[in-house]
Amino acid sequence: MKKYFLHILALVLIVCLFSCNKDKPAPDADWADYTVIVYGAVGGAIDYSMEDVWKEIQTKLPDKKVRVLVVYKYGAEGERFSGKYGVPGEVVVLELDKDTDFEKIHTEGTDTKQFKLYDPENITAILNRAKEELPAREYVLALYGHGGGFIAQEDYPKEYYGPTRGIIPDELLNRVTINMYELSTGIVQSNIPHLKAIMFHNCLMGGMESLMQVTPYADYLFATPFMLTSENNPLIPTLVEKLREEADFETAARKTLIESEERLYDGYVKEGVPYNGSMELLKSAELEAVCAVAQELAIRLCELYPAKKEAIDRATCAVYQFYNIYPYFDLLDYARKLAAETGDGTLASVRNRLEEAFGRAILQQVIIDLGVLPVLPAFSLSVVLVDHDSYQSQSAKGDFTYRSSYEFTAFHKLTGWGNWLDTNACLPTGNPFGQGE
Repeated sequence: MKKYFLHILALVLIVCLFSCNKDKPAPDADWADYTVIVYGAVGGAIDYSMEDVWKEIQTKLPDKKVRVLVVYKYGAEGERFSGKYGVPGEVVVLELDKDTDFEKIHTEGTDTKQFKLYDPENITAILNRAKEELPAREYVLALYGHGGGFIAQEDYPKEYYGPTRGIIPDELLNRVTINMYELSTGIVQSNIPHLKAIMFHNCLMGGMESLMQVTPYADYLFATPFMLTSENNPLIPTLVEKLREEADFETAARKTLIESEERLYDGYVKEGVPYNGSMELLKSAELEAVCAVAQELAIRLCELYPAKKEAIDRATCAVYQFYNIYPYFDLLDYARKLAAETGDGTLASVRNRLEEAFGRAILQQVIIDLGVLPVLPAFSLSVVLVDHDSYQSQSAKGDFTYRSSYEFTAFHKLTGWGNWLDTNACLPTGNPFGQGE
């Protein structure tokens, strides 16, 4: 009986190994090192910016070492429509290589104006197409276009509510965007359920609420808690170039930021506004450690309030705000100011450990200082900071509260940060900020 059992077990193992190899074939010699999937929309008035990105990427592709799959939806028609290679509402899906003739790229599918960039099924289909048609050892998803970060009144799972904030608003579909629930669903149900990196080439996406939705699905993240500019600043071509040159991803990613500093600076100058900014390379696995310390911070703040209300309120109104019309504040700066204002030993310990956690999570950072608005010596990532009244406010339709929306986020589930927002009685005012009017 024992011999028979071992024989059956051996057969099962053989079948299992065959099945595993069938599902995950060993990389073939002609596989690329990386396939970069550029997925985006910027809008008819500045569609030229995406076309410029394509043309620059093309100069970095002399071979098939790095392959690039482009998915782009042209914006709405009008006097300011700037597309050169597509018509309003056209969706182009193509492998971009050294021989791409931009005059001949074609519409993908039918009724493309109704193609929903935010639909998880479409995100999944594109990832599967990359896996099938442009096989590589590693995959990078570069999301290019506008961004808005977490806005609780609008950023809500679509099965519960309609328009959302997030990334890549679609001018043909009432500016509906991709939220992080849809993005993560599209990734996890695809044949590439884990990516080497996700690049958020989008404004205001360096928020803990946004990033923690996708950290399980990529080793590295690129993001900024600031607004980005639309002039001369795409990092994607530089990343493609560095992926060809460097032996490992992290070195290529670090050099992408370092060598993009000048063009980022020039982009802000060309915008003609006194913007500051930053871009971070993040190690996803280390962001969980940040959350562990943020959880302690939230717990301690709830414990100290209202006994230390005045001191905590002073810190709340002094923490660095990334963009003055949105409640996005620097998490590490908040911990530092809280410790300084309260003199609390526990908060001092939290500050020290949060500094260490961010030191491990932020692998590389580029800071753009135009010398006009305030900057920090180093930025961390943003976190939502509102008062109790705002946290309990109703949506425009009255069907949910800020609280119910916020408590969907992975960041809240990991940290309980919403408990502090529900306790805090101070609406941040007078905060130093880096961007905005």
